[in-house]
Amino acid sequence: MAHRRPRVAIISLHTSPLDQPGTGDAGGMNVYVRSAAVRLASCGMDVDVFTRRRSPEAAEICELAPGAEVVQVSAGPRAPVPKEDLPRHFPEFLEGVRRRARLVGGYDLVHTHYWLSGEVGRIACEDWGAPLVASFHTLAKVKNRSLAPGEPPEPPERLRGETETIACADRVVAATPTEAAQLAGLYGAEPERIRLVPPGVDHGLFSPRPRREVAERLHMADVRLLLFVGRLQAHKGPDVAVRTLAEVLARDPVGARDVVLAIAGGPSGSGSGAEVARIMDLATALGVQERVMLFPPQPQARLADFYAAAEVVLVPSRSESFGLVALEAQACGTPVVAARVGGLRYVVRDGVTGYLVEGHDAADHAERVLRLLDDRDLAARMGRAGVEHSMRFSWDVTARELRGVYEELLEAPA
Repeated sequence: MAHRRPRVAIISLHTSPLDQPGTGDAGGMNVYVRSAAVRLASCGMDVDVFTRRRSPEAAEICELAPGAEVVQVSAGPRAPVPKEDLPRHFPEFLEGVRRRARLVGGYDLVHTHYWLSGEVGRIACEDWGAPLVASFHTLAKVKNRSLAPGEPPEPPERLRGETETIACADRVVAATPTEAAQLAGLYGAEPERIRLVPPGVDHGLFSPRPRREVAERLHMADVRLLLFVGRLQAHKGPDVAVRTLAEVLARDPVGARDVVLAIAGGPSGSGSGAEVARIMDLATALGVQERVMLFPPQPQARLADFYAAAEVVLVPSRSESFGLVALEAQACGTPVVAARVGGLRYVVRDGVTGYLVEGHDAADHAERVLRLLDDRDLAARMGRAGVEHSMRFSWDVTARELRGVYEELLEAPA
């Protein structure tokens, strides 16, 4: 008799793998959940990804791939809800997860993503006697240590939720050695429960292509492009990117006369465009508003063109668990200038695939950018090295390693 495929519940409560990265609360975590779910299904697991339904038109069940489905649970209004208001909808969301479990015959394992999902996943695992795997993608204690001026700290509820989920999870997944050390040092996770599973990159989408050709396709053939990709939130550092542009232009007004900054991303969460206005006000105050171009979040295939058209990708984050943007840029052959924080220290090889900069002083970031703009041979070498470095990371490898983590628990004696 054929063995039943293991059935895994992935919980991504606050943001859906169907969402466009760079919008609302969608970012690298969405790419991770979708990419991992599809590939876990292809290597012999049945995967349901649970997320909250945020639109009246959203179907309850959407197939990502054979064996991988997104289950959109009605919990609260069928509309975007600020993350801080989601806990009140936990009971309704949990009941939706339970209904699906009864329908499909239960789940062998639960993998939660982000602290909000952990709140629900802990109870579901108690219901089913299933092991719990937890990923966080960002950690409140780390984020609170590197807040931008005026940025509010993460709430006590999040700190409590992370601590409780980490304490009871059978395995905690870290994206980088840095995150593994933070989980152990700041949250008390025993090293034997932590597993290192780096995210990947889709090399079928993100790969080198002729810069001139893609620049013409984007109508940017007559400029030298600096690129910032991501949600417009203070901890991602879009303000540092704008200040870096201003510093580049001030230091080399002739050589940098064709340099512009493209920002591809939207406001974070369910809020308005206050951060967009703040960024453009800053650009105006610095006199570079004519050199800053705002683009909405881009589909993955078009985003690859932006990466390839850019001469430098800026990743000046104040905190970053991994840094998928930096990895995607390198896969496209574009050097990265990034802040030396969190996972970026693992993703970018300083002086080889780009530069890591201590702190967020725009003068320091601009100095590295100018090195690359002034030396095309150096930029080309770093671009080639970035492609080679990116080959260490793939979603197929991520899925195989996740499956290995799951099998540790599924095969353990009861």
